[in-house]
Amino acid sequence: MNVSTPSRDQVRGFTLIELLVVIAIIAILAAILLPVLSRAKAASKKAVCVSNTRQLSLGVILYTADSDDVLPPTQNGDSILWPDLLDPYIKSSKVRLCPDDPMAQSSYGLNELVFVDFTDYLPGIPSSVPTASQLQHPSETVMVGELGTEDDLVTARDSAYKLTVPDGDLNDEFDARPSARHFNQCNIAFFDGHAGSRKLEQFYINQVPQDRWFCLDRDDANLCHSRE
Repeated sequence: MNVSTPSRDQVRGFTLIELLVVIAIIAILAAILLPVLSRAKAASKKAVCVSNTRQLSLGVILYTADSDDVLPPTQNGDSILWPDLLDPYIKSSKVRLCPDDPMAQSSYGLNELVFVDFTDYLPGIPSSVPTASQLQHPSETVMVGELGTEDDLVTARDSAYKLTVPDGDLNDEFDARPSARHFNQCNIAFFDGHAGSRKLEQFYINQVPQDRWFCLDRDDANLCHSRE
């Protein structure tokens, strides 16, 4: 049986123009798909972060239930920070970190207007500690949120543990303002246990009263200002 082999004239490769066309098509597809994939990755990190805030808020709720309704301090008299106090109530210490904040020791802070720092009162103790039952609008009061910025709400301030309220000052290394890491939104959880994303203009900037999303009773203007 004779097997014919293609002649040199019958074997035809890609021309330079055809190769350039293929390369151009691939480049166009990459330009279209890469931003989509990048946004999808960012959305995934945001979802993880929302889940983290929700788990931390549930940890606070469980701690409070075991402490006769008394809320945990941001730092107790032995200088143990609140994430460590919640360890028995959360499934993993990984929930302390937002995927978009890998260098920090903690990506979240408790609302400093409600939660007390016991070290502020040493060598004594606070005369009173807020309880969960004092909250008049738990579904509208911030419990925990993403933090990590200076007063300009842009410059990074790493490894803080207390979310400073709008009219409060950054008094120590544990204080910070919120960080809008995800599509210009900040993930926060409320005292009823629900969590979500908000722009700073929706809960932090230009509010009346300034601390209305952070005080025990927003209807009492005297409670809606920083203790500092």
